[in-house]
Amino acid sequence: MTTHTGDVRIGRVVITLDTASAWIRDYTNSAGNMVSARPFAFPAYDNYDGGTTEPDRLTDGDLLAPGLLNVPVKIRSFYGLQRVRGQLEEALRHPILEEPLADVEDREELQQAVRGLYEVLDDPTSSPWGVGGTTLSKVLHRKRPHSVVLHDRWVHACYVGDDAPVGRAKGRTWADYMVLITDAIKQDITSQPGAFGILRAAAGEPGRLSDVRLLDILAWNSKGDAPAVSPDDSNSDDEEASYRNSDTTVR
Repeated sequence: MTTHTGDVRIGRVVITLDTASAWIRDYTNSAGNMVSARPFAFPAYDNYDGGTTEPDRLTDGDLLAPGLLNVPVKIRSFYGLQRVRGQLEEALRHPILEEPLADVEDREELQQAVRGLYEVLDDPTSSPWGVGGTTLSKVLHRKRPHSVVLHDRWVHACYVGDDAPVGRAKGRTWADYMVLITDAIKQDITSQPGAFGILRAAAGEPGRLSDVRLLDILAWNSKGDAPAVSPDDSNSDDEEASYRNSDTTVR
């Protein structure tokens, strides 16, 4: 097996490339996941057939996709997402979301696009009950997997804090928060092309997963810290529920 020297940085967390590559290989072992008693979410979430591959159309199936990352959408939340479906679809049509995150040059345009995706959560007259940035990111990412970042408590742990790219702030809106998280994730992907090339290779065939998704897998496996070795199988399906859902996390 080829050994890769160097590290990959995920916010404030630094992981050896060997460890990161092992996490990606384990997570993307689709044959193993399909028979495991404690599977990971690939390919269930990433290849989920929601009824359409159109990037600006959200079917009822798409609204339920977060459940495949162990963030179940409750009935009341589902109805709420249905009510704002048109607004979300309009936001997904922003042309800049067609570009991979690392290739986006217009920072202000990207911020505008991200804000459009999440501002529905900050409007008390339309915000879907029980839905925050974590749940919504898991609905939207599948439609624009190369540009829309995922969020959970471990992404928050990697990217928010006194020693992290995003400082803590009380009362910050979801739209403002997800703009900052997207900026920070873009910086990590853009500044480490070699490392992400290695991670793409570890995931299998080219294009199997976007850099955005690969980073999410690393953040989740890291648990917000930089372990010396890959964690054991405690990071599989039944643990994922508590780790993935962070819609109530202080932003």
